[in-house]
Amino acid sequence: MSTSVIEPGTRLAGRYRLDDRVSEAGGSTFWKATDEILARAVAVLTFAPGFPRVNDVVTAARAASRLTDPRLTQVFDADDSGERAYVVSEWVTGETLEDLLAQGPMEADRAAAFLLEAAEALTSAHAAGLAHLCLTPHNLVWTSGGTVKITGLGVEAVLSGAESDTPALDDVQGLGAMLYAALTGHWPGGEGTVLPPAPTGADGRPLLPSQVRAGIPHNLDAIVGRALGIAVRGAPERFDSPGAFADALAKVPRSPLPFVPLVGSTPPAVVQRPDSTDRTANMSAAASQPIPPVQTIPDSARMRPPQPPQPPQHATVGMRSSGGGNGRGSSNRPLLVAVVVVVLVVVAVGGWALSQMGGDDGTKNAKGGTQSSTSASPTPKVGELKVDRALLDNDPPHADTTAPKDLGNAIDKSKSTYWTTQHYYGADFGGQRKGIGLVLDMGRTVTVDRVAVSMPDGTPGRVELRVGDSQKSSASQTQDTGDAVGNFELKGKQAKGQYITLWFSKLPSIGSFQIKVKDVTVYGTA
Repeated sequence: MSTSVIEPGTRLAGRYRLDDRVSEAGGSTFWKATDEILARAVAVLTFAPGFPRVNDVVTAARAASRLTDPRLTQVFDADDSGERAYVVSEWVTGETLEDLLAQGPMEADRAAAFLLEAAEALTSAHAAGLAHLCLTPHNLVWTSGGTVKITGLGVEAVLSGAESDTPALDDVQGLGAMLYAALTGHWPGGEGTVLPPAPTGADGRPLLPSQVRAGIPHNLDAIVGRALGIAVRGAPERFDSPGAFADALAKVPRSPLPFVPLVGSTPPAVVQRPDSTDRTANMSAAASQPIPPVQTIPDSARMRPPQPPQPPQHATVGMRSSGGGNGRGSSNRPLLVAVVVVVLVVVAVGGWALSQMGGDDGTKNAKGGTQSSTSASPTPKVGELKVDRALLDNDPPHADTTAPKDLGNAIDKSKSTYWTTQHYYGADFGGQRKGIGLVLDMGRTVTVDRVAVSMPDGTPGRVELRVGDSQKSSASQTQDTGDAVGNFELKGKQAKGQYITLWFSKLPSIGSFQIKVKDVTVYGTA
């Protein structure tokens, strides 16, 4: 295999043009590419020189290519015979389960329909002798074409080094964990997602979905419990295969999945996460423990979703809706119209009279004094300011290769897109750099009141708010410093400047050490 560095524009096998580097991890790189013969977007996986598992990855990809279920990512090509090994697969766009849960958990019948599709797809894979072993909310996608898709079958397990003596049980646990997440918005499977961890009982096991969120039907509680090894009163033995899990879900009332495609883009077909092995090990260890007695939690102690605000109650005066079309309630309309006309006339006459009391120039007051015609300038109102564009302070010697992409996602107001950096090996950027800056060019000088930032939850990083007239953060003044995690605000302290920089000096941990910004909003005055 060649030791030369693969760059954008490289062609593999004379047809696959590498366009954009999507992610890098553990010696492999994912690309968005173009199949120039078939004129379509594809995902391509390439490997660093000396990558130890190249042959295993290519073998797994070839095995996955024989599957025909459309709910599994298609593998088009895989080769390790030339100077550069590669795997070419379907370019999947849509929203992952993690993206869908950003707005809250699903309705129970919708979650059941969503996971039934996934379970049936994995059933077909196991029938062909293939297992996933690394299921997380990243691997289940609602595509922009309006279908369910599982990504990473076979290949992701090899990349992460995940192995199992009980692959069917491991994939049942993965399905159960995703159903748990869909029902509650919490993740019971260890790391690998920005979803908050599932609350646990005294025995360390996750609470049942109905103990986390009110209104979960008992039959779905039982299915989750049978998949994850959580005791449920009256539930039979645990599932031993994805097929058994699918059969149980098929008996649950379900809502049709939405026909209209969701907006978003979630490439690529395989997401690499080095923590997959730990997650599988944790779930397998939990599965091996004996099932404890059912733990009952009083209603007052259960977590309940926030109640939606009640609509305002509007009083009605003088009119009521007839509701029957018999004319009642409309007899007062002429009288009401007459009253309105009289009121308008009185107001008009009164306004004219008042205008005559102030003298010819309207500057004398009722006591004969003189009133200044010049009033004080109103205080500018603080509001949301438009950001002209997003830039990057990404100095060498080790420039971040992912951060320059998709900068606009940080200011596009979308709930499903992110600006991200590459993965690092520690909160200190793996010793490669001192920090990285997301720079907002306002297009003019503004006065900054505050900046609201939306990021995933996790272990906090550190961020500084800098404001100045240069897009280099080193030339700006620091106004506020805060924890870079979740949803937070930084104070602008009425600083003025054209450029606003979020300077990240310490990385948060969100399943990996990287920055992932969903949205930034600037408030102030122009």
